[in-house]
Amino acid sequence: MRSKIVLMTGGTETLDFFSRQMQNTFVQAGYKIFLFDQRYEEESAQKLASFAGISDTVLITFNFEGLQMSPCLYDPLNRLFWDSHDVICINIAVDHPFYYPEVIEIHPNRFYQVSIDRLHRAYLKNYYPQIHSDLFLPLAGTSLYPDGSYPSFEDRTYDVVFTGNFTPKEEFDQYIDRLGEEYAVFYRSMLTELIQNPQLADDAVMEAHLHREFPDASNEEIRKTIANMIFIDAYIRFYFREKIIKTLVDHKINVHCVGKGWNRLQCKHPEYLTFEEGQLSKGCLERIANAKISLNIMPWFKDGAHDRVFNSMANGAVCVTDTNRYLCCELTDRENVIFYDLSNIEALPDLVNSILQNPKRAKKIARNAYTLTMRKHTWANRANDLLRFIHTLS
Repeated sequence: MRSKIVLMTGGTETLDFFSRQMQNTFVQAGYKIFLFDQRYEEESAQKLASFAGISDTVLITFNFEGLQMSPCLYDPLNRLFWDSHDVICINIAVDHPFYYPEVIEIHPNRFYQVSIDRLHRAYLKNYYPQIHSDLFLPLAGTSLYPDGSYPSFEDRTYDVVFTGNFTPKEEFDQYIDRLGEEYAVFYRSMLTELIQNPQLADDAVMEAHLHREFPDASNEEIRKTIANMIFIDAYIRFYFREKIIKTLVDHKINVHCVGKGWNRLQCKHPEYLTFEEGQLSKGCLERIANAKISLNIMPWFKDGAHDRVFNSMANGAVCVTDTNRYLCCELTDRENVIFYDLSNIEALPDLVNSILQNPKRAKKIARNAYTLTMRKHTWANRANDLLRFIHTLS
C-alpha cells in the first residue's frame, strides 16, 4: 500500500489553500507528506527525487499543477518523473474540463481525473473516454470556528457578502466579434439561450448549437470547437454576477464584495456597495464569518458545488445560493440554505430582506447548515474520500 502523498503548493493561492486543508487528514491517516513548492521548482524537484520511491507515492493536485510541461520533472531520458517512479496522479479540476483541452491530452500513465460537477464528468466520458474519470468530489468548506463558536447573527458587520471577482460583460465583445458578424450572431444566440434558460449547462447548449450548424461534425471537431468558445462560460457567469449584485444594491441592500473589478459595476445606488481587493482565502473566510448572509452565485455548475456554499455554511452565515441538481439533493431550502432562482432574480431582494429582518429564523438556518457541513462537507471529508479511492488502487 502506498504510504506517501505529494501536494502542490506555491501556485494558485486558492488551490494551495485546498491542498493544505487536506494535509492534516492525510498525516493523521499515517501518510508521509511532501509539499512541492512551485515557486522553487528545481529545488523542489531535487527534494522530491529523494522523497519518492518506486510505486509508493501518490500525487494529489488541482488544475493539473505539476502535470504540465515542467522541464525539471523530466529525467535525461525524457521520462516524466511521475511515470519513472510509478506515481499515482490524481487531479481535481475546479473548473470545467473544456478549460484544459491540451493538458488533459498529455498526462502521466497512472492518471485519474476527479470532477467537482457530475456534468463535468459526463463531458469527460464523452470527449476523453480514454481517461479514468469516474470520481466525483464536490468542493468543500473550511471553518474558522471548528468548535462551533462562530459570531452571532447580531454581531456580524456585513448584511451580505459576496466573494469573487467581476469583469463587465462588455469586455468579452472582443471575443464574440473577433470573427465577424456571422459568428457573433452565432455566439450571441447561445448566450441568449443561456440567459433565458439558466438551468441549462453551457457545454450542452454549445454542443446543440454546433450540431445544428455543423450536422456532420465529428465528436473531435465539436470538442475542439467548444474549447475555442470558453469565453461564453466567462460571459455568462459575469452577466449574472452583475445582474444579481446590481439588483440587490439598487434595492438599497448593503452588499460587500471581496474581489477585483467591483469598482466597475454600474448601478443606481453605489452607496450600498462596498468592495475590497487583495484578500486571500483566509481573508475571504473572515469576511464570510462576519456576514449575516453569504451570497453564492454558482460559476455555472449544474450538478456540483462551489466552495462558497460550504464555506458560508461552515462559518455561521446564512448561505443564499442559486440551486442545481446536486444542491437540491444535499441541502433543504429554508432549513439549512436559502435557494433563489436565476430566472426570477427580481424576487431576491425580498428574500434577502426577509432573512435580515428575522434573526431567529436566520440563526436556526445557520446552525443547521453548520452542523451539516461539519459532518459531511469539509476538506477532511474530501480527503477521506480520496484515501478510500487510493486504497482501491494498486
